[in-house]
Amino acid sequence: MTAFAHSDRLRRFSNAMVIVTTLGIVLIAVAMCLVFLVPEWTRNLLLARLGEAGRDLALTPGRLAAGAVISAVPVGVMLFGLWQVRALFADFAAGRVFTLNSARRLRDFAACVLAQAILGPISSTALLLAFTLSNPPGSRQLGISLSVNDYLALIVGGVLLAVAWVMVEATRIADEHASFV
Repeated sequence: MTAFAHSDRLRRFSNAMVIVTTLGIVLIAVAMCLVFLVPEWTRNLLLARLGEAGRDLALTPGRLAAGAVISAVPVGVMLFGLWQVRALFADFAAGRVFTLNSARRLRDFAACVLAQAILGPISSTALLLAFTLSNPPGSRQLGISLSVNDYLALIVGGVLLAVAWVMVEATRIADEHASFV
């Protein structure tokens, strides 16, 4: 292992990030379960995701169930990504920095970030459809929104994926060189 792998700064930072990601996983999972059980939270979610279009949508049990199912997909991807990055930081804290496993965890996290960039607009559109589909003709809504955050997630996910691919190749080369010695 390199001196960097044993860096006290990296170990402390990684241990802190394990805690931060663990808290994030728990809080996001609990909040997303509650958001469709507490009407005020549901309304706030709809306003955040749909803007003013979400203000007056009726919160019927069927619509809430559809909203929960639609939201479960991007939230599930997010939780998987957070789990991967949590494990990555745990590896770093243990001094396992330049390993194939670390590169794979980074790759999986990057894929989740990229997926979020795509799932964000799709899930917002699906939520609006789910909450207005049973409305009478003329009051159904279809809206597609793209944000700077979606674009940034696409770029950051792409950068992380490229770095992960480089790390995978670097570990392969390092293993190959180690076999010569």
